[in-house]
Amino acid sequence: MRSLALWLLPPLGLLGLLALNSATGSLSLSSGGGSVRVQGRPLNGGNGELLVVFGSEINGYLTPCGCSKPMVGGIPRRATLLKQLAKTHTLLTLENGDLTKASGRQDELKAETLIEMLNLMGYDALNLGEYDFKLGLAYLQALQQRFRGKLLCGNVVDGNGKPLFDAFTLLEKNHNGRKVKVLIAGLISEQYASTVRQHNPDLQVLPPIQRLDELREQLSTAGELRILLWHGGQAEAEEIARRHPYFDLIVYAHSGDGPLQPKQVGSTRLVFSGTDAKFVGLAYLDAPETGTTASPPSFAIGRVEHIRLTEDYKDDPETLQIKLGYLARVDAEGLLEQVARRPTLNGDTFAGSRACRPCHAEDYRIWERSKHAQAMQTLVDEKHDKDPECVVCHVVGLEFEGGFVSMEKTPQLKDVGCESCHGPARKHVQDPLNNRLGKAGEQSCMQCHVPAHSPNFDFQTYWKQIEHGHSLREEKP
Repeated sequence: MRSLALWLLPPLGLLGLLALNSATGSLSLSSGGGSVRVQGRPLNGGNGELLVVFGSEINGYLTPCGCSKPMVGGIPRRATLLKQLAKTHTLLTLENGDLTKASGRQDELKAETLIEMLNLMGYDALNLGEYDFKLGLAYLQALQQRFRGKLLCGNVVDGNGKPLFDAFTLLEKNHNGRKVKVLIAGLISEQYASTVRQHNPDLQVLPPIQRLDELREQLSTAGELRILLWHGGQAEAEEIARRHPYFDLIVYAHSGDGPLQPKQVGSTRLVFSGTDAKFVGLAYLDAPETGTTASPPSFAIGRVEHIRLTEDYKDDPETLQIKLGYLARVDAEGLLEQVARRPTLNGDTFAGSRACRPCHAEDYRIWERSKHAQAMQTLVDEKHDKDPECVVCHVVGLEFEGGFVSMEKTPQLKDVGCESCHGPARKHVQDPLNNRLGKAGEQSCMQCHVPAHSPNFDFQTYWKQIEHGHSLREEKP
């Protein structure tokens, strides 16, 4: 509950985030381009087989978003899975960048929330992606102080060529009763240099091969298991594996929505677990080769699995409390009423669905019995009714002048109404013959029923559930 109490405090900004930093539960010692760390968190302190848990590009999806069942993904479900795995395994937990899309204040709150969630799950390392840098360097450094694991990105440097984050960290983990040293490195692709500099003009992204060449002696000799968190695509990951073959596992990014089959390049396994927190990647270890006292046995990656986070995995209560704290902050900062608005496309204003009823009684009856007419209530039930990212597709005209503002100020515009598809209709209500509305179609639906939120959407199937307009088909123009 301590985490929830922190997030329910009034907005503190960057200084508040720094001030609230708590003890990390681990000991960090600087070591050239990286660090050596002794773990102190219970979730990863088991004595079973070592299991590598990996993910990439959460993109702000704290929980699933959409209207198609069953919904997949979410960090509270991931926490439940990790707790189950920790009963029989020692976990090495890794995340590979792009916590959010960094598109505004709400994504800043999400980034802070995700750091809190990763801390609760005992995450060992987080490599940075290009969207993380869009939060701004000062904000990232504040998050770094709050994160109890190690924040990595070894080839981003300041104007003087000084690395801003460690290139690697060396951890000690249990594996079937013995200590295993694990090296974790983190780099970002040079192709994202322009995005990194967008909010940090003094920063540079060094060529990753150059940085690895500089660190080759340290990286190739440290650890019995070596892992690279590579925030870049598969082709570049393959090139790294060929030129720096001492990595046992490379976790890569930006390669589609769902997980891909592992690929073997020499002795290196390349893996990708998809995006948006829908899957969790698991990499098991093969039995170590025989070693000597002078040269300990090395490990290799064996079986790789991708766990789809379906509704079978219930939300972890502690992680869910952190999410509720985030929603409380979204409400407290009034983000819903701060949504940027633009003029309507036809220059008209909104009248509300009830204004259509006198002339379109049968159509109104069909709408009133549809799920569209209960759209806002679904958000109230999930406590997302003050969340602008959700509300926009559950009301009329949130992003337009004169559109929905709040349940108190504009109750007539709640839910997905007539004007969500047909456009603002006040002039039509006042003078229908001289102010006709355009016909709505599939494109009207696709504004909200996008693949990410409504993967099973089919216009013809869904249209049958709300088909209306029969009484107007014979109407003369």
